[in-house]
Amino acid sequence: MTIRILHIFAPNFRQRFTGPVIQWRYYFNHWQEPAVSHFVLDTSARKILPGKEALNFELTSQHQLLTQFQRTAWILALFRSLKELEGSYDLLHVHLLWWGSLLLGPWANSRRLPTLYESVLLNSDTPSGILREKFGNLKLKLLRQYTGILVISDYLAEDYLDNDFHARQVHFLPNSVDTDLFHPAASVAEKVALREKYGLPKESTILLFVGSLIHRKGIDTFVRAFIAVAAQCPNLFLLAVGPRKVSENPSLDENLISQLNQEITESQLGGRALFTGLVQDRETLAELYRAADLFVFPSRNEGLPSVLLEGMASGLVPVVTDLPVLRNVIFQNDNGIRVPVDDTQALSEVIVQLSQNSSLQTKLGQNARETILQKHGFEAWQQDLTGFYVSLLHQTNTGKTKAVEPIVKLEDDH
Repeated sequence: MTIRILHIFAPNFRQRFTGPVIQWRYYFNHWQEPAVSHFVLDTSARKILPGKEALNFELTSQHQLLTQFQRTAWILALFRSLKELEGSYDLLHVHLLWWGSLLLGPWANSRRLPTLYESVLLNSDTPSGILREKFGNLKLKLLRQYTGILVISDYLAEDYLDNDFHARQVHFLPNSVDTDLFHPAASVAEKVALREKYGLPKESTILLFVGSLIHRKGIDTFVRAFIAVAAQCPNLFLLAVGPRKVSENPSLDENLISQLNQEITESQLGGRALFTGLVQDRETLAELYRAADLFVFPSRNEGLPSVLLEGMASGLVPVVTDLPVLRNVIFQNDNGIRVPVDDTQALSEVIVQLSQNSSLQTKLGQNARETILQKHGFEAWQQDLTGFYVSLLHQTNTGKTKAVEPIVKLEDDH
């Protein structure tokens, strides 16, 4: 018997290219386990699409946010669609915490239908953060009615367990990475050729950032650290890949980006920095990783960023902030370097150290790639998730608790 998983994304998933959509496009395209079939609910058409087909689209030039009225209308469309299509799915896998999706827990329980929420960002969609929101207690009460919570970081798991979620509900499964697509450059010649292709300096140490150019991601810290060391290290080049216009990400603060551009210009570094904007094509993105040397990601809050794992798979040295969620991923001076949050000076010092030590770059980059190969392969991820789906169905169908592996506590370092 094949388990039919119905994924619930935001109703505007075709108008806004978000992390879950990017990640699940990869999963749907690579899924091979016959025991599970993935589908996506299209509430506008009130139909179910195969997962691979649903996420096979190109974004328009203008990304869209929904108004409050549109979100409210979506609640009605969601439940109407699920009711009409009842019997066509076995488990709901939900990717957003809006009122409509929160109400799915009790609705599904009344029909003995298992529900799974995928939690990806510490505080923003974990209990400690939800409790600080308006109606936070009610939201958390509704979320507790989900059969399962899938978390991509062990720190996210601890947040749920510390807020009275049952151990059988919470399952830790870090994201998988396409290690065939994201891999190191095969040679110096390939790296040089890629730099020529994208108009990047051949001899520079390229510092790569991937993600939306927003405050939470620490792009301001990165730019200011680069400016601080640019005179001391004239071979450095800043490459920022990700949305930089509201049309590419409606939640952007274009004033912040304008300010950073002005600071770069005033420092006379305009020729040593490039903001590419959104790169949708994954092959192009993979080539930009291979063209770079260091992956700099001074974020202020994360779950487990896929771009970090992609950079590591590409053999880049990861330089990240010392967030709790990353301490069991980046081991200090082994497969990367962690610096304090918002510490521009510390970030500057690490950039200088690595740019002047090629042997350390090589060591950390190789270890970063090995970490991904050992812990983030797709086949093991697919098998693990399949097992969790099965356990949720078992709990719902029998009313019995199936044993779940205990969550491993964190260690600060290797």
